[in-house]
Amino acid sequence: MLVGDGLTLINWEKRKNPTKEEITKFATDRNLDSLVAELLLERDITDPLKIQTFLHSDATELQDPFGLHDMDKALDLIDQAVESGAKIAIYGDYDADGVTSTSIMKLTLQKLGNKPIFYIPDRFKDGYGPNLDRYKFLADQGIDLLITVDNGVSGKEQIKYMKDRGIKVIVTDHHDLPEELPDADAIVHPTIPGSEYVCPYLSGAGVAFKIADALLGEEAMDLIDLAAIGTVADSVALKGENRVIVTEGLKQMKQNHHVGLSALLKKCKVKLADINEEDIGFKIASRINALGRLENASSGVELLTTGDESFAKEIVDETEDINSKRQELVQTAFDDAQSQVAAQKDNGVLVLKGNGWHQGVLGIVASRVMDQENKPVLATQFDENSGVMKGSGRSPEGFNLFVALNKHKDLFTAFGGHAQACGFSIEEEQLDKLTELLQAEPAEQEFDPQAPVVKNYDLNLTIADLNLDLIKKINQLAPFGMGNPKPVIKLKNVSLTQSKAIGKDGSHLKTMVADSNRQVAAIGFGMFAKEQSTDTDICDVYGEIGINEWAGRKNLQLMLDDFQVSPEAQTIADLKEVYLDYRNKRLSTAILNHFDSIVFFNEVYYEAAKRSDVKAKLIRYDEECDGKNILIYDRPHNIELFKNFIKENKTQHTALFFHTDLTARYLKPDMAKMKTLLKYLYSHQNITADGMDLVAQYLNLQKTDVDFYLKVFFELNFVKIVNGFVEKADASQQRELIESPTYLKRLQRNDVEKILIESNFDDLLSWMSDYDCHC
Repeated sequence: MLVGDGLTLINWEKRKNPTKEEITKFATDRNLDSLVAELLLERDITDPLKIQTFLHSDATELQDPFGLHDMDKALDLIDQAVESGAKIAIYGDYDADGVTSTSIMKLTLQKLGNKPIFYIPDRFKDGYGPNLDRYKFLADQGIDLLITVDNGVSGKEQIKYMKDRGIKVIVTDHHDLPEELPDADAIVHPTIPGSEYVCPYLSGAGVAFKIADALLGEEAMDLIDLAAIGTVADSVALKGENRVIVTEGLKQMKQNHHVGLSALLKKCKVKLADINEEDIGFKIASRINALGRLENASSGVELLTTGDESFAKEIVDETEDINSKRQELVQTAFDDAQSQVAAQKDNGVLVLKGNGWHQGVLGIVASRVMDQENKPVLATQFDENSGVMKGSGRSPEGFNLFVALNKHKDLFTAFGGHAQACGFSIEEEQLDKLTELLQAEPAEQEFDPQAPVVKNYDLNLTIADLNLDLIKKINQLAPFGMGNPKPVIKLKNVSLTQSKAIGKDGSHLKTMVADSNRQVAAIGFGMFAKEQSTDTDICDVYGEIGINEWAGRKNLQLMLDDFQVSPEAQTIADLKEVYLDYRNKRLSTAILNHFDSIVFFNEVYYEAAKRSDVKAKLIRYDEECDGKNILIYDRPHNIELFKNFIKENKTQHTALFFHTDLTARYLKPDMAKMKTLLKYLYSHQNITADGMDLVAQYLNLQKTDVDFYLKVFFELNFVKIVNGFVEKADASQQRELIESPTYLKRLQRNDVEKILIESNFDDLLSWMSDYDCHC
């Protein structure tokens, strides 16, 4: 259950547990594949119409943009501004959602014939959201209309300034509403009370796209790929219209309409034919976000709106350099933070002071340490320009960071955020005071950082179930993201083999997940140290199945979320220290003499062994075992005898031979064949007991089967022998087959065969663990 460096515990629970019967009925009623049906049931998507829209999202499901608050007012203002040739400014944000929102609005206005200017705030100079000095700067440019994108709803003071200067203001935003809305000319927002939009979780880019939709109609679809980037990047719920935006956006990206985006995709080595939401999140959005973390993100807007290929390539090359630098800065700061993490191991809230950390990566560092420790984390760095500590905080589910910090807001020079993330400025001496005060917060919120983190998995599968068809079925539920996580697969009692460290720092794990028959390649980020410290290679593995394409070949690959030594797997591993699998081995006298004692369940084998040259002690199963190492030679006719034996057997090592001959199995009673034989005997006369060979030949049955069935029929008084002939008996009552001693004995022998002989060794040990005295 240990993760990362061994500090965070995870309890994996199945998201939901519909029964096989429920899954089968749901799949049949809805004409679905059973695996797709199970995933839908786990997500509570059961209504036929919702299933249809969820699995088959397309542009026809885009909602009426005029359902958004003040959309009609916003359009009137924009139309008037365009027709009069007014000067329009767009005020955006420095993250991927803000950059794509700005780009959508800019391209929309250009399509209408206007040439707007735009401003992306500088993370370090301007901070987040409306900045009064920047508003003054834009006003001095002689603008007539200001349109905010992905921000503005909290800019009451700044917007009042613009209004006082006679400038019209349209706010388009999706963030949490303040207690009092600004006095803008129009506020286009999906959660305005009384005007809640049908899709309340639109991103900033989603809101901007809806304005484009209202202004441009079908032509707005050229911009839906940018909206998809903002939607995925901002981690809003991929439900309702957001699913449509991402689904259609991915289709649009394949059309290659935007020169800058195409250049970026090429640089990321994304194959357009296979592009998915993970490519957006991990390759595209991360690079756009890097611009705002280290530099000014305005170049991101230039990239997404340019039609000049050479200019686009210049920006992409610059973006790649910045992103690489961002990765290095994050790793350096994260590594540097570990000594502070260790020093604060007893603290419930971690407060980290950077040593030259770049302010743009503080949030990422806080997030990574939070994942590692399952504790709230504040990452800070002294800012020479302002003379105070700038910081970013992250907290796990169950701890409200905003509530914790808001109690001490008088200590901050600036502070804002929400339950799981925040940003702040604070003087260094006040930070030390804050660190001490925050240690009471976990107890106040009844948050235990040592408690296991609960995560969900979706499917119990085996390695044999993993194939390309499975991926196609799972991808019917794509796109995946917030509100619709990618299904996590559990593989039970598997081994990690051929493990090796990869990555620049050797922290990542490349391994093969294997069972007794098959294996699949797997990658676990940051998991190599954990694998090395795991004391058994038998684990329960959790991860998402995907495809790794290399040199033109596509291979299955599991992305590991976790692996744990399950109690069952640990028990099996412990029992393998006691029991040895000798089934189907060839035993010589020399091998037998290596054992202290040899145990027999059948007298015939016991007597035969006594006449051999075996020097080991020969004992019956009900006698006391001597010595540390024994071998069980044969198998019992009744499984209960073996259960009782292992309940008492305390020897150090036990080899299981069971005199296994896979070519001579016990017969399994076949009800259909029994009925055929009985019907034949009842309908034919003058059949002698000695003539059953001919009956077996005629009915195409094995003679051994016929002999067995006939003995059962005699014991149950179904037939009798009169004067050497087999005749129907005058049975006066119904009899159950199990009433026949011969039939019952055969069933018992079949239990022995199935459990002791046919099982693979892990399954046999798992069964034995319920009775064995070593457990």
